[in-house]
Amino acid sequence: MVAAVKKFDKERLSRAILRELGKLFDDIEIVDVVVSPERDRDGDDILRVEAVFTGVLRGDDAKKVAGATRQLRSTLDEIDEDIYPLLSFVSKVDYERGQKREAR
Repeated sequence: MVAAVKKFDKERLSRAILRELGKLFDDIEIVDVVVSPERDRDGDDILRVEAVFTGVLRGDDAKKVAGATRQLRSTLDEIDEDIYPLLSFVSKVDYERGQKREAR
């Protein structure tokens, strides 16, 4: 029997991640963060994070994407959430298109 995924305060996590990511980037704005607790293939708890942004991801901001997960680890530690974040960035336009497809 597989244990249930650890329960998280999604709103608290989203706010903390949104605040941290908002500090990192210059030319994009993080407008929403969607978090989903899941399990990886090894059965460990992970946090799937979709950062929804406006603007164009390029230059220095594109380089910062690679280090963003490291930044989030310290933020999550500060609020006592010991979980590994899997971070992806999606433009607001693409996110909304995906939401419309899922609603059908």
